[in-house]
Parts: sequence; structure tokens; C-alpha cells
Amino acid sequence: MGVDVDSWGLRDHYAAEEDPNVRYVIILVEGQRLPHAVVRLAGTVEEAFGHELRWEPSDLLSRVESEPSWTARDANVGYANGFLVEMIRVLRARRHESELADYKYYASFKHALGVLDLGNADRLIRRPEGSVEEEYAGHGTWERSDKLHRVDFGHDPDDEYVAISESEALRLKELIDDRWDRGCSHHVVLVDGNPVAVVVKVRASPDDELACTGEAEPQPSRLLDQATREPRMNAVEVTMRKAVEVMAVLTQRRRLRDQATLTGGFALFDSLTDVLDPDAATEVVPAREDRQRIFAPLSPREAEQVSLRLHVREARRTAEPVGGHHHFAVFSRLQDVVDPVVASSVIRVDPHGHWEMYLRGGVWLRTPKPSRLITLPLAGSGLDRVTRALDDLRPRYFEARGPQGRVALLRLAGSTEESARDLRWEPSALLSRWQDEPDRVITEYDEEAMTLARYHRASSERAERHRGDACGYFAVFADFAAALDFRRAETVVRRRDDVDERHVERGRWVQTDLLSRNPSVPYLAVGEAELERLGQN
Repeated sequence: MGVDVDSWGLRDHYAAEEDPNVRYVIILVEGQRLPHAVVRLAGTVEEAFGHELRWEPSDLLSRVESEPSWTARDANVGYANGFLVEMIRVLRARRHESELADYKYYASFKHALGVLDLGNADRLIRRPEGSVEEEYAGHGTWERSDKLHRVDFGHDPDDEYVAISESEALRLKELIDDRWDRGCSHHVVLVDGNPVAVVVKVRASPDDELACTGEAEPQPSRLLDQATREPRMNAVEVTMRKAVEVMAVLTQRRRLRDQATLTGGFALFDSLTDVLDPDAATEVVPAREDRQRIFAPLSPREAEQVSLRLHVREARRTAEPVGGHHHFAVFSRLQDVVDPVVASSVIRVDPHGHWEMYLRGGVWLRTPKPSRLITLPLAGSGLDRVTRALDDLRPRYFEARGPQGRVALLRLAGSTEESARDLRWEPSALLSRWQDEPDRVITEYDEEAMTLARYHRASSERAERHRGDACGYFAVFADFAAALDFRRAETVVRRRDDVDERHVERGRWVQTDLLSRNPSVPYLAVGEAELERLGQN
């Protein structure tokens, strides 16, 4: 898909102060989504920001006339910045988001233009699998995050994030720790000479301190003041590196103290400070046998999660291509990776980064690059077993997308294909027709995801269809699956002059706040004819 050079308006939110002495030119290539380069001309000095993602001396403008597939278009600084951000996001995702890596790493920025320099990043985020996000909290610790989700869904509209390499993630991790080190002092609090806490004190705000005692979360503290008054206590300022080591000791001690409830087994680590991040475990064992290894007890839930992630990582590290492709089983839950035949889909990628989804009988269709899927590499007999299981699966569900967005929601049972129309399924033959259409991409859904997709599509279409109705009627349901069958409606609400009323019996309505009080309750707009079928007047 090429760039639409006549619809640049959405990029204007990257606007910045114009320099009358600087000219920007976007060089577009026919049939390609991304520009070839953004050219910056200051006097006679020409520089280009190309797919190497850095500014370099350039002669591209002099070559435009000799390149028939190129188009050069002047742009103001806002449009130029928009293309720069898009190039960085797309190319970094292409290069660094891998289903074979232990983690996908991302740097987030408070302002979109910050992506031009990783030194501007304010957060480091990793994805171990699926849509799970973990943010580096400093001092060797990670915590749950929803930052990427918030950016993707517009909750943090000024922020941006980009994929980064493992080595870049390591440097950003060091940068974040350095910020902690420069902005805070670190103290070990001792009682009778034994460490009981590490206190992190903000230099710019002396009253702000956090105590790390080995518990899951640091807590606000007054321990430093207390240590000056208690004869058995004292506090020693230490380097951040020493503070992290003591934090690891305290964490291990707390886990050993709680061993009666941490019955999931023992995580083994390569270094003491890895104890601060259970995901850094190299192995989970039921009993502590090797007394020389660094270890920490885990809860059953922690042990299951770490074991499953280790299983996936081992498969990633040993994955080999089959027929020139790396193949992956796709799962709805991390717990399912131990039994690949329950996979909801199989996808594959060639050396050029082109992704396909297994349909049936050796047929593969174009599919988007995964970014939030739980995947497990497959090879040899494992691949054959999973594809045979998919051939036997009844039914399977798919979403088809084109250049303008979603095209269809499909159900396939054997050779019978159907397309979702409002709340019903109708016969269709779209999958076979789209095999040779390069602008169509297919994604396989599990039943739960398809239920949600059908509900949201029907909700949107029905809201638009009944937008001009003098009186709005809404069928209310207990859950999303029920919303696809009007016979399972719990009640009906009508809206007149912004007042909601619930139907209680024929001809009688009472005022209600059901929809406003329960914003997550599923409901669908209905017409008067449907209202009659529901048995309401």
C-alpha cells in the first residue's frame, strides 16, 4: 500500500516552530507505505533521515528526476516530524519485535518527537508474552504496567513508544538506574547490626523516602529518622549497587520466612540480585537439592508462570525453520503452551518478515505480524500435529481486514464458510476468493474473541442505524454471548429526552439508571419491529 500524498492532515499534531531557513521534503516511493526519506535542507546543506533512522549527508533531491518511482513533496515541519515518527515506529517494530526473543522491549516517551533519541525515553517496558506488560522500576525490579495499552488506545495521547533491541534495553535500564542513583541517596538500616531495610531517599525532597524490606512493594518510610533515636538501630549510606545487593538479600530472606505459604517450588538463579526478578530464574525445581545454587521459594502461581515462560523461551532458543519458515502455535492462555494441539491458530514467517496463517490443507493466507499474541515455536512432528488438529477443529473463526479496516468476520466449519451479518451468520465464500488478494490480511480468533468482535460490530452498526430514532430502545443482556441472541435479553430500556426507562410489564415503564450505573453491561439498540418480537410494547 502506498502513501496517500493527498491526505496528510492527521500528521499536523506533530507541529513545531517553523524555521524559515529550513526546508523539508518527503521522498515517497510508489507502492511503498513508508517514505524513502525525509530530507532537510538548510541553505546548501542537505541531510536525509532514511531507513537507517539517523540524519546523514544527502544528495537525494538531485536524484529525484532520475528515479521514476520517486515523488518529492515539500512539507512543513509538522508533517515532516509525523513521517519521522512513523518511520521510526514501523521500522523499529519490524526489526526488533521477534517471536523468537525472550522479551519484546519498548521505550516510551512523554512526547512523540522524543523517539528521535532513545536518551529521551522515560520508561523501559518488556513483554514476555501476549499483551502482558512489565515496566522496569529501577533497582533490578519490574512491575506490571499498562503503558503501551494506554498509548495504543489514546488514553495518553501525547506519549509514544517504539520497539528497541535487547542491547538498547540494557542501556536504557542502566540509564534509568543512573537517574535513580543521581536523584536519590541509598541507606541500609540495621538493627543490632543486621540489615532490615534499604531506604531510598529523594535528594530534592528530603521528606520523601521509601523503605524496601523484602516485601513485594516498597513502602513510605520514616526509618532514617527512627534510626537516629533508637539505640539498637543505625543507618549507613551506601552505593546504589550495594543497596540492590541488600535488597536481594532481604527479598530472599522474606521468601524463606514465608516458605510455609510459598509452596510452588524453588526458583534457581545465576546471581543474587536476580532474586529481585522471579522471571530471571533459570529453572524451577520442586525441592532445593543443590545447596550451591542461589534460590528463592515461589508461590504456586509464580512457579507455574515462571515454568511456562521458561518452557516457551527454551522453544524459542532452539527453534529451527521448516521449509524456509519459522512456524508458531497461537494460544489464548499461557497455560495452554504445554499442549500445542489446543492452539487456536498456526502462523509462520519467512526470512523477509512476511507472515501467513494456516487455513487448511496446505493453504496459507496473509496475516498481520503478531505483537500481542501468545506463541510457541513449532517444528517437524509438532507442526504436523497442530495443523491436523486445526483441520479437525469445528468451527474456526477469522477476521479479514483490508486497507480501510475490518472487512468481514467469518466462521469456517469443515468446508462450510459463513460471514457474520448483524446477529446472524450467512453463507459466504470470501476466504477462497482472498487467497490471491495481497491487500487482505486474515487473523484467526478463538470463540471468545469472535464473540466480542461480533458484539462490538453489531453494537456500532445498530447505534448508527437507530441514531435518528425519536425514541431509543435497547435490549440488555447478561453477557456478550447472550447479546448475540435476542431471545436471551434480560430486559429492555427505552430512552426519551435523555431519560432512561426500563420495561416492567406490557405498557408500563419505570425510570432506571441501569445503563449509566453499569457501563460495562452489554446492550444493543433495537427497532420497534424487533421490540414487538421481544414481546414488548
